[in-house]
Amino acid sequence: MSNNQPTPGHFYLDSNNPMLIPPEKQAAQPEAITERTFIERSLAENRFWLRIMKEHALFLGEGFNRKDKNLIQQTDRFFQYFEQLEKRALQAPTSVQAVRKLNEDSIQLVYGFRNFKRNLLILIVNCKISGFNFPLLVDHIAREAEYFMRTLQKFNQGVLDPVQDAIISENVFWLRIMMEHSRFISALLDQSERNLVNTARKFGDDFEVLLNQARDVESMLYNKKPTYPIITRMNQESESATEELRDFKKAGLELIKTCQIRNVINPLLADHVVREAEHFLYMIHVLEERLTTKINQEKG
Repeated sequence: MSNNQPTPGHFYLDSNNPMLIPPEKQAAQPEAITERTFIERSLAENRFWLRIMKEHALFLGEGFNRKDKNLIQQTDRFFQYFEQLEKRALQAPTSVQAVRKLNEDSIQLVYGFRNFKRNLLILIVNCKISGFNFPLLVDHIAREAEYFMRTLQKFNQGVLDPVQDAIISENVFWLRIMMEHSRFISALLDQSERNLVNTARKFGDDFEVLLNQARDVESMLYNKKPTYPIITRMNQESESATEELRDFKKAGLELIKTCQIRNVINPLLADHVVREAEHFLYMIHVLEERLTTKINQEKG
């Protein structure tokens, strides 16, 4: 057989033909984070999520059976720890060193709380404890803890995901959160509130569609060459839907506070989910700014 003939059953990659190069080798590299962005984003995430984690501890404690005193005591301790760390974040440390230490301490505390949530979920699904903490709710707040940790870990590594990857992953994460919020709301409203229940369910269905679309984009485009029009549209659709849901949550919060609807929703929980919708909108805007900067840089 001639040396120029390929051996049957083998493929020969032509390094000059981009169509034969594995796409993962063409992926965008992580972007370096500036000191200013590191401080601003770290403080923003800590101030938001430490309060969220603190409230998770409160909500979990309220959902336990009274006999599970040890679990209640553990959530009380987590509440206190997160409250103390939140106060540190609000004191506005401005040096990179101080902010990095805050991130490290947050990661450590959230890691312990994440493990508590995951172990709690195992107890619930195996019917080892009872109460009113839905398994999906516990999984939901465990995923939020994991998201918070990953975010701070990347900051401390001095990197940001490439903007396209970041847009896709943020949408996949947050659209699921918004979908589940909608369905939790529909379950916690009294079922005699038919219009509100149906509206919440409709939001859940709408966000499920957006989530599945985002997951399709993730599997097709994640970590590949830029496809800016597609991810721009994704961000725009997410922004529009989340603004509508945020407004629905805000209206519901006012109705709950003024005792105009029948429900079992703690007003703090209603406010909690409003703030999470607003944080998703904040993230969309952060990513839109990064994307605009990236496009302008590539144009020259």
